[in-house]
Amino acid sequence: MSFLKKRREQERIHAIAQGFLADPDKPRTLAEAITPVGTCPDMCPEFERLERIVQKDVWGPELDDQGAPDEQRMVKKFRRAAAGIDEQLPSDLRPPSALKNTVDFLFNDKVANAESLGSVHHFVWDRTRAVRNDFSIQQITKPADVQVAIECYERIARFHILSLHQLAVPDKPYDKYDWYQEREQLDRTLLSLMQYYDDSRGRVECKNEAEFRAYLIIFQAQDPTPDLEERVNTWPISVKSDRRVRIALDLNSAASNIVDPQGPLKPRAAYTVAREDWAHFFDLVRSNKVSYLMACVSEIYFKLVRRTTLNAIWRGFKGHVFEFTLSLMTHILGFDDTEQTETFCQHFGFVFKESTSGGETFLDLDSQKHKAQA
Repeated sequence: MSFLKKRREQERIHAIAQGFLADPDKPRTLAEAITPVGTCPDMCPEFERLERIVQKDVWGPELDDQGAPDEQRMVKKFRRAAAGIDEQLPSDLRPPSALKNTVDFLFNDKVANAESLGSVHHFVWDRTRAVRNDFSIQQITKPADVQVAIECYERIARFHILSLHQLAVPDKPYDKYDWYQEREQLDRTLLSLMQYYDDSRGRVECKNEAEFRAYLIIFQAQDPTPDLEERVNTWPISVKSDRRVRIALDLNSAASNIVDPQGPLKPRAAYTVAREDWAHFFDLVRSNKVSYLMACVSEIYFKLVRRTTLNAIWRGFKGHVFEFTLSLMTHILGFDDTEQTETFCQHFGFVFKESTSGGETFLDLDSQKHKAQA
């Protein structure tokens, strides 16, 4: 390791002398800022491989069949920028071709051959974050490189969308899993992907843009800044007229409500195009018009739609003689069984009581007064 550290320091000095790396002792203007260019041909830089082997920081998917570190399987870890951590050298950064090979390895080998998504999720989650970081640091602009970046970001976004659904189970698939961090990384991946689409317009063919614009539309239901219609109008006709985009807009409008005020300015106002059409929302999700991944994104807002539905029923029917039976509420709220329905309604203070006619239990709308908006 001492020899490698000495060689690394020599590489740093050389990179500074050649103008590939900024000299920390010399101030520069913004116009003089240097954009790093990666030279690492492997999935994991040599220095990191040896350092992690010495520190016994080799993850399970990076071990061979005998449990020993396999440098051919090692993939660069995500490293958060922080004070006291040296700037990454060109040899630490992977160029687009190496990043594509890394993404292929993660999805075609690790995910495709895993016993379950949960068994490799944390590894892939961390390594794809490092992939995005390498792309971001290098600020690639060449059309061929941008094409590679878009392909990688699209695959990573699909991974996060699938994980949000597959790993949303009562018992965590593993201790470190965090649903909110998953959603955060999806949000960031989609944001970067949209920037690539916008910045490369006319230079790079984005054949999957409509697919991911549709995910974004659903993902932004009840967005604090309701400017979706304006943004959609700036997209190419081929994108905004795509069937998936039109369906996504339909889902977005059906899921949105007029109860939760929106901004960004205060006082906030109700969402003007919200339909609160929960029946149409769940009918669409159940239909073949919505792809599996679009349904996975829609699932994020199931609780919002159900809460809106329950609140509307309470406001519209309290004091009236109408029996919302447990089976009917299960269908209306889109649950799989009556036990889930009962648990959800009880969370908002409602109870189900026996019918006077001796039939099925029904929702007692007078069992609470205000918790439906919680």
